[in-house]
Amino acid sequence: MNIQGLIERYEKFKASKKKLTSVDLVLKDLRSLDEPEPLPFKLKDVVRRIRGFDPTTQTRWLNDILKELGDDYGSMKYRSGYEQGKLEGAWVGNQLKNADKIRQELNTPVIPKFVAEIIEYYKKQNATLYDALREKNFNKQYNDWLLNEHDAYNKFARAWLFGYEVEEEKRYIVRLKNIREDHETLNCERHSKIWNFSSEEETTLYKTKHTRKELEDAGFSEVFNSPLFEVEEVE
Repeated sequence: MNIQGLIERYEKFKASKKKLTSVDLVLKDLRSLDEPEPLPFKLKDVVRRIRGFDPTTQTRWLNDILKELGDDYGSMKYRSGYEQGKLEGAWVGNQLKNADKIRQELNTPVIPKFVAEIIEYYKKQNATLYDALREKNFNKQYNDWLLNEHDAYNKFARAWLFGYEVEEEKRYIVRLKNIREDHETLNCERHSKIWNFSSEEETTLYKTKHTRKELEDAGFSEVFNSPLFEVEEVE
């Protein structure tokens, strides 16, 4: 009940000449004044009316409504938009970061260990990329790689400028043909670097899987071409 309703109620009592002797009745009426008055219109009616305006009028009405709501609504809307923007910005940033990481990984050249050693040596000497490429004049293995590896010069330049991954070197087991088992496999003693023929099993003392460079440095380069040897590539 609103104030006007309460006045009309007591006006009726006055017209009927009844006495207002009930305190409880008055208190009950006073308490009912706290009840909110019903809206004279419904929200959907307002929305329907605004939608009936042309776009310019719609914009003006909406701006006026937001203005009347005051700074609290504007601050709330700003904070909501700010937090959403931070969330979306972080997501976009992560996507770009991941894309850049993938791009770098795709562009990272994979080079043999000996090529990586050449790069590191010349960089320590504060030399130039040109100086490092001229090493081919003194290093046959490097020169062969530059001649035979696909796009080798470009790969070397990218490795020099942007970094690289070292290629997993192939390893080989070398066996003498027609020799008794457990005596046919080329072994290398890990500490002394002494070579001999024994069993194929690797131990803490002996290794039986060797890289091409290890074999060449030890003077066994001909095992790849000799009919006396069997060479098996292994993981």
